[in-house]
Amino acid sequence: MSSTHASGRTGLHRLRLIDYERCMGCGTCESVCGFIHEDKPFIKLYELYPGLVRPISCFHCGRAPCMEACPTGAMSKDPDTGSVYVETTRCIGCMACLYACPFGIPEFSKTTNTAMKCDLCRKLSHEGLQPACAAMCPAVAIVVAPPEEVSKEVRVRVLKKMVMPKLEVLNGLNKS
Repeated sequence: MSSTHASGRTGLHRLRLIDYERCMGCGTCESVCGFIHEDKPFIKLYELYPGLVRPISCFHCGRAPCMEACPTGAMSKDPDTGSVYVETTRCIGCMACLYACPFGIPEFSKTTNTAMKCDLCRKLSHEGLQPACAAMCPAVAIVVAPPEEVSKEVRVRVLKKMVMPKLEVLNGLNKS
């Protein structure tokens, strides 16, 4: 799962897809993220309606408002993975990123007095591994891959959703 940059170096630029039709709200993503990040998960389950639970996490925006608002450049985009991450040594705790994010994703750590957020398991990604949430999802609802692979996966999933019911109907007609 790597792509080649114009510079010729191989990178791991990735997008994350959370397929809510596959997600069963089991909480595995939140649990494994909390385990990896010392009891501070960056993907969280929210109950949208009674019985309907869905994970929400950073979108790693192309033009991330949190990055644009950060006065010190502590919010950065990894040139290889494409993830937006916090360089905690540069963060002054002003919380501009928290206010700028339209999704309310960055959080303030009272322990470190810095912003914190999902970085798509940056360290794992640099080792060629999947982010923990994607690697452990039992429903394969979370996919992290290069943009062209995510696009292909979306097309395949939509096609299966559209075609499978029709095939089942046709198969039922053939049995008659």
